[in-house]
Amino acid sequence: MVTFKENVTKRIDNTIPQVKEMFKLIWLGVVDSMKLKGAIIRTIKSEVLRKNFINCIFLNGIIFLGTYLIYLYWVSPMLNYLLNHFPTLSNMFSIIYFSLWVYPVYIFSIIANSKWYTEIAKESFVISGRTTFANSTNGILSSLVDEIYRNLLFAVILVMSAIIAFIPYTNFINFVIITWLYSFWCFDYKWILRGKWNLLQRIQYFETHWAYMFGYGLIFTTCSFFFPMLIGNAIFSILYPLFIILSISAKPTKMVNQDGILPKQIPIFYVPEIIVNVILKLYIKYKNKRGAPKQNPSTTTPPPPTQTKTTKQN
Repeated sequence: MVTFKENVTKRIDNTIPQVKEMFKLIWLGVVDSMKLKGAIIRTIKSEVLRKNFINCIFLNGIIFLGTYLIYLYWVSPMLNYLLNHFPTLSNMFSIIYFSLWVYPVYIFSIIANSKWYTEIAKESFVISGRTTFANSTNGILSSLVDEIYRNLLFAVILVMSAIIAFIPYTNFINFVIITWLYSFWCFDYKWILRGKWNLLQRIQYFETHWAYMFGYGLIFTTCSFFFPMLIGNAIFSILYPLFIILSISAKPTKMVNQDGILPKQIPIFYVPEIIVNVILKLYIKYKNKRGAPKQNPSTTTPPPPTQTKTTKQN
């Protein structure tokens, strides 16, 4: 009979080949994400891809990023020099500029990018050999619930990332989280278009392919993570279409060796899922409380003197 100590020793010994396999899968993801030449060629050949990609570059690279860099490195220093003795005026100009230009353009770019990314994903899906999109097996209502839950999940992850950014010495943890998130965003278009999996199934697939997925998002995240937020988001918006195109033809591989201490599945979205579930339960509880019919005092029997409140039913 194998003792506990022998079992632990065996698993530790098997961890070395498992770690080697992990790095191999990470590298495989990196290689697949760097086949940018193929993505660019497909973009040039396809009118739909070319049109939407040019729109992304023009809006995010020229209108938003270009004007922001001009302000940051030319207009702002000049104003600080001219209004050296009037710092209040300089601050007022910055507030007006961000309120009337930067943030409105940023919000508009988020909306426009969402439309362009969807069209790019659909066209790439067709180019890959699919002539039609599979219909979701879960129905319209379930798909809508999936989409709401998905957006809430992403919002929670981004808020968590913002909070972690304020904690000292957590930059690496934040980088890992964002890398997995970016990778999931790239592949999620393909999974949605296939229409075979709901959100939880897509998350499970992603978490069982955690090593490859980290490698796939590594280069993408590195290109934008270390810049200031607005600049990094603009770079992300320009590069994202290329990584969507590459993800359509990519074939993720999961770890085969399960004898070591490395996990088969990393619950990457576990904490955000718990938070989202709590938010939804609180919201449903609030809606039920608001929607509960009020009793008419003239037609109801008053409670006994010793009873301070009615018992709430689940």
